[in-house]
Amino acid sequence: MHWLIFINLQLFAGSKEKWQEWVTKANLLEASFYVGDTSNMDAKQLFSAAAELSHKPLDQFLREFGRFIAPNLISQFSKYIDKKWDLFDFLEHTEEYIHKEVRTQIPGTNPPVLHSMRLDKDRVSIHYISHLKVCAFAEGLIEKAADVYNEKITISQPKCMLKGDLECEILVSRNISEVS
Repeated sequence: MHWLIFINLQLFAGSKEKWQEWVTKANLLEASFYVGDTSNMDAKQLFSAAAELSHKPLDQFLREFGRFIAPNLISQFSKYIDKKWDLFDFLEHTEEYIHKEVRTQIPGTNPPVLHSMRLDKDRVSIHYISHLKVCAFAEGLIEKAADVYNEKITISQPKCMLKGDLECEILVSRNISEVS
């Protein structure tokens, strides 16, 4: 996991004291987050510790963190996002335009691999593969992206790595009845 995620996680903590509690609970050295890519184990330990100390189930914590970080990531990588895109275009092209650039421009990063397919104008299927298996984080990112694009959506997940599947399948559908 890249330092960019850790910096945003530190912001999500809300205070240096809370951040230090999370790092201490995870038995990690804070300095290691800024010298390079940390291990997936470090990330998992830190997410688990933060969720526990926040008195939240891990999935809920990750979803909330995804919602928190989404505007920062969208802003940071906005030059790769076509201004004509709607939410479903954005989701369909994240791997091709954003993750590809992230891997090229920030050595050592390992964003999840996404295989997205537009099912129709109101639905996209995202096959998500990550060593961290943090699909709830991805769902939080998608939920906040929907807010940014002023869309009402429903997310379902017929396949999940946490349930033994080889990948997660995240289905995103526009809520037609709520479109004005």
